[in-house]
Amino acid sequence: MYNEVTHVIAGKKIKRDNKMKKKNVIIDTDPGVDDAAAIVLSLDDKLMDIKLITTVRGNKDIDTVTRNMLHILEKYNRTDIPVAKGAARAMQRNSPDAEFIHQKDGMGGYTPPAKVKTKPIRLSAVEAMYKVICENKGNINIVALGPHTNLGMLIKKHPDVVGMINHIYTEGCSPYGWEEEGPKWIHYRSFNASTDPEAVKIVLESGIPMSYIPSRMGRELANFTEEEVLSMENINETGKFIYDMYSGYWEHGYTDKRIATNDTCAMLALRYPKLFKFMNVDMDIDTGELPGKTTMTPNPKGHIKLARSVDREKMHKDFFEAIKKAKMN
Repeated sequence: MYNEVTHVIAGKKIKRDNKMKKKNVIIDTDPGVDDAAAIVLSLDDKLMDIKLITTVRGNKDIDTVTRNMLHILEKYNRTDIPVAKGAARAMQRNSPDAEFIHQKDGMGGYTPPAKVKTKPIRLSAVEAMYKVICENKGNINIVALGPHTNLGMLIKKHPDVVGMINHIYTEGCSPYGWEEEGPKWIHYRSFNASTDPEAVKIVLESGIPMSYIPSRMGRELANFTEEEVLSMENINETGKFIYDMYSGYWEHGYTDKRIATNDTCAMLALRYPKLFKFMNVDMDIDTGELPGKTTMTPNPKGHIKLARSVDREKMHKDFFEAIKKAKMN
């Protein structure tokens, strides 16, 4: 993509085409239906250079989510992207999974193959992350779509990464402790945060700049309706793939049928941040009585940007356009 820039030098207008610089990205993920949808529509994004994908136990066990990730890359002919297998459990506690919503194979209504041809690289997720970060000092962004176990372990083992990571984009917090006009952020727990709150705490206290998408945004402010999901099936092969996954992934606890877009929002916060309105906050997480409970305090100088609203119409339009462009093998 090119932007045409006009400069005025000595009274003369000079046109120059500047190539829009891609963002170097590591995706840390536990696919997972929402992870899979977000990643599929990003594989050929002209704004992203995906240097590495790491897997972490979350929605399902580490072997299943790693298999799912490798299958997606095979399906879209992107096995050039290295995949590193990550943490099999949380840092200090037993790890639950989310089979109740992601189903047995972790991909909702879609059944992946039992085996894949591609293998993860030999480096662990932590060491692979460290290598890529060192190679791209100050010019690397992380999109964290699962529990923060890999990130917590990375910072603990290699604390020098704190000054090398440009930004972390993630979802999973649930604001609590303050109210303003408009929607009330009353639900204070989320799966990613409560699965490994100790890891989240390490990441929060590192001071690395972060953009956080609250869980409620994906469920209530940017969700897909049943009609929207049904319309995906006949767009193309990618639309059918996403429809199949979504058909076994309806959000629990609502009177209507809806699909949450938590991870898609986190990915879009990197790619198209103007879709969201953010406010700077300080954030803390409970690791004791209520593991995963997050507390936000507005602070104009806080290093965490909390998404408060989203342009739902434009986001959905961009999502459907991305489906049309995504080509399978």
